[in-house]
Amino acid sequence: MEQNLTLPGQAQSSTLSRIHEASAKFQRYKILLRRRWWFLLLTASIGVCVQALRITGRPQEFRSLAKLVAGGQLSFDNSVTWREQQADFYGTIIETVESAEMKRRALERVRALNPDLKDSDVEIRVAQTKGSAIFNILATGSEPKYTRIFLDALLDEFIAVRQTVRETAQGKVLQQFLQEVLNKQKAMDESLERLTKFKAANNILTITNGNNLAAQFLANLENQRDTQRTLLEELRLEIANVNAAMETRERMLNASGAAPVAGAAKAPESAPTPGVKTAETSPGRNGMTMAEQDYLRTKSKITELKTKLDSLLIQFKQQHPMVQDVTEELAAQKALLASYAEQIQQEMHTQMADIQRRVQVLDAQIIEKQKEALDLGGKIAEHDKYVKAADSAKMAHDKLFEKVEQIQNIFNTQADYVAIQEKATPASENVEDWVMPIVIGLIAGMGAGIVILLLFDRLDDRMNSYSEFQTLFPGEAVLGQVPEQRNRGDVALLRPNDDRHLYAEAFRNVRSSILFKNWQGKPPKTILITSAVPNEGKTTVTSNLAVTMALAGARVLLADCDLRRGGVSELFKLPSTPGLSEALRGKLHWRDAVQETSTRNLDLLARGDVFDQTSEMLLSKTAEEMLKEMSEEYDYVIFDSAPVLVADDTASFAPKLDSVLFVVRMSSTMARLSGKALDLLYERQVNIGGVILNRSSSNLKEYTYYNYASYYYAPAKTGPQQPAEPAAAKS
Repeated sequence: MEQNLTLPGQAQSSTLSRIHEASAKFQRYKILLRRRWWFLLLTASIGVCVQALRITGRPQEFRSLAKLVAGGQLSFDNSVTWREQQADFYGTIIETVESAEMKRRALERVRALNPDLKDSDVEIRVAQTKGSAIFNILATGSEPKYTRIFLDALLDEFIAVRQTVRETAQGKVLQQFLQEVLNKQKAMDESLERLTKFKAANNILTITNGNNLAAQFLANLENQRDTQRTLLEELRLEIANVNAAMETRERMLNASGAAPVAGAAKAPESAPTPGVKTAETSPGRNGMTMAEQDYLRTKSKITELKTKLDSLLIQFKQQHPMVQDVTEELAAQKALLASYAEQIQQEMHTQMADIQRRVQVLDAQIIEKQKEALDLGGKIAEHDKYVKAADSAKMAHDKLFEKVEQIQNIFNTQADYVAIQEKATPASENVEDWVMPIVIGLIAGMGAGIVILLLFDRLDDRMNSYSEFQTLFPGEAVLGQVPEQRNRGDVALLRPNDDRHLYAEAFRNVRSSILFKNWQGKPPKTILITSAVPNEGKTTVTSNLAVTMALAGARVLLADCDLRRGGVSELFKLPSTPGLSEALRGKLHWRDAVQETSTRNLDLLARGDVFDQTSEMLLSKTAEEMLKEMSEEYDYVIFDSAPVLVADDTASFAPKLDSVLFVVRMSSTMARLSGKALDLLYERQVNIGGVILNRSSSNLKEYTYYNYASYYYAPAKTGPQQPAEPAAAKS
């Protein structure tokens, strides 16, 4: 399965881009530090010199030291206490001691007590000892005696001012508390007066007892009403089912052991006729009315007749005279039972009406008693309110009065919580410590130098490394890096068995990049090499690349297309005329101007005479026919052209060629110029095959890792060697 290849110039992943960007910044700052280390040394030296001049130029100073100690202060919570509150007033102490007002007071005190002393400037600094309430007051002046006297006067004035402020504050606090006590007393008197008036207008003892009696009577009435309502509900249920009610009444009587109803056990064989009223409505024995007693006797009689009928039916048929007599008597007793049930219901309705009248009477009495109880309760509540208000006012007055007494005692016994712990010491000469100022000057100078270098570096957009170029131009493919040659003078062209291994291998790497690059099925035969501006080494790169291609066995034609200032012929020590300019103007055929070089398979077409309107000649049909003939005769035709931003020759001629290689000189070419040149070529639809980074620093790790330079450093050969011919390095 064919894998996807990442071609040069394609967009890289974001992670790799970030790595390249970080590496580029690191390499750039490393190069900047290596080149400009002397500037940091200069700024550091300036910082040290400034500090030394400041110390040596400072006038003689004397210092005197005194100490203050801070105690606590009043705290009013639930009680008056004395405690330390460092965060609240320590900063105030420092600001007060260092204030201009304290210095003015101290100066007046010194003048009054020591009129013979001459005034002198004294600087005051206060520092709190860490983790304590001790303040170190340092006085610095030019006169030792005056400095000490001034510091003592400052402390005395500070204590005096604090005493004045304290007494004023105490007086205000005490006055406020006394006023509050008077207000509390007034409120207490008003509460007692209201309570007295209420007691005079109302007999509290009578109200309290009356409220208790009314409450008891109201509770009794409500119990009676509830009992009557219960009886009323029971009557409603009994009216709805008289038979069930009478059965319940009979069971209750039997359970209580009462005597049975008269006649229930020995009822006569003949019962009264249904129309005769035999029961009274008034209650009889066992709390039952006559109707209820008759109902129970009749019901018992019916039960006996049913039993008798059942026994007769066992012996006789339904039409037997005895069966018929019992049946008729049973029907008469049932009718009589219904009559008694109706009479019982009427009695119950009468009882319900009587109970309802009682409930209405109780409701009226309850409403009246409730009004009376509410009235008494309101008066008692009002009395309780007056009592509580009077008690609260008295308690508040007593507490506040007690606190005022405590404050007065504290004010009378407590001194100021800030005191002088040590008087001013004799002023001694201040010996400046040189170490710390020199270190500060050194660090400040180096810091300033770094800032200046970074500022200039931000304005400088020259590229210093491969990583930096890749970060600025991520879409451009880098065909190779040509290392910087550190020897003095001109750089000689490559030759077979050249001992500059790293230099020669760089051009072999460029050659391989051209040979094996994915050209989308059409490898270039006509190649133009250019740069953005002059002096980027493109002529030397072009010539050495042509030599390297020829050494690989390819037939190569090197043409100098810089028709204004071309110098390829000077590198090969060959005449510059006739050349390409004469061929373009038709004075001779280009083959007649080709010269052989000392390198096998490499021919040279020199620049020729300089003339105007070179851009028009490069755009002519003659140039196109010439390119066609050259590509048919040679394997590679390599053109050295003018810089893109200097003349229009390259931008006009480049679209006719198969590919263009762009040379960038590290640490010299500005990124904005290279970007502008590349944009111009892309606008002309030029096929840019890649970029060659010239004069890359071989000291950078990225270059060493990329080329493994130490691999090529073989031991020196013994025996005589031919000296290399010097050649000019033009660009």
